[in-house]
Amino acid sequence: MTLEEFRRRHRPRTVRAGGQTWRVIETRAPRDAPALVMLPGTLGTAEIFWNQIAALAGRVRVVSLTYPAVGDILRLADGLAALLDKLGIEKASVVGSSLGGYLAQWFAARYPERVETLYIGNSLTDPREVNAARLPPGRLKKAPASTHQAIVLGSVETWPEPEPIFRRLKEILRHSGRRLIPGATLKARVLATATGKDLPRPVLPQTRTVIIECADDPLIPRRAQRAMRRKYPHAKLYRLPVGGHYPYITRPAAYTKILARHLPRR
Repeated sequence: MTLEEFRRRHRPRTVRAGGQTWRVIETRAPRDAPALVMLPGTLGTAEIFWNQIAALAGRVRVVSLTYPAVGDILRLADGLAALLDKLGIEKASVVGSSLGGYLAQWFAARYPERVETLYIGNSLTDPREVNAARLPPGRLKKAPASTHQAIVLGSVETWPEPEPIFRRLKEILRHSGRRLIPGATLKARVLATATGKDLPRPVLPQTRTVIIECADDPLIPRRAQRAMRRKYPHAKLYRLPVGGHYPYITRPAAYTKILARHLPRR
């Protein structure tokens, strides 16, 4: 399914929970089907996982999210818990990419009893390991939203294009960063990571944790990938040789297969 066709079939709805406003794309599934919550990166909205949503719809209850304009990772984690309450989801598998992976880890740290499988994709454990802007948090807070947009989109432009899909990826991210995500929201997302802290020792059993990384990730450096492995030494690790920072778009079949392999079975 193309992204354009997906947009015609799946329109996000607004859900207010915990004093925050989220945008939600949700699929139907049998009553006893497991739930899968999908958390995008800085330039992503709920539709960014369209390949996985289309492939898994019917088997699981997919809930893909667009974040509120909240620049605090702990408030986002608590807001996510309130949102799941509002949606009637007691427990779910959670997949997050980049910023979403950082948020997913904090959610699992604060609400481990609500997580079945934790998927951490192309992400980080400590914001000090990843700083694309190369600016301290204080300066990032003072910078206008336009500066944040320029930094984030400018970083994308430097990424290599080894295959046509990587060129298409950049088109999607430009549209998202310029048309779909307001500047203030984009700034909040940057700050949610930049002002966050190193994650605590995992509480969730690592047998239920899956790490997905790419050897050619242009944003997450090797030291951050090594830090992730040290944090979760017993997690299941998938390292894709090619995929960049958005393997769920550049390698959708492989990404979906990983998710499906570790979903709970009812």
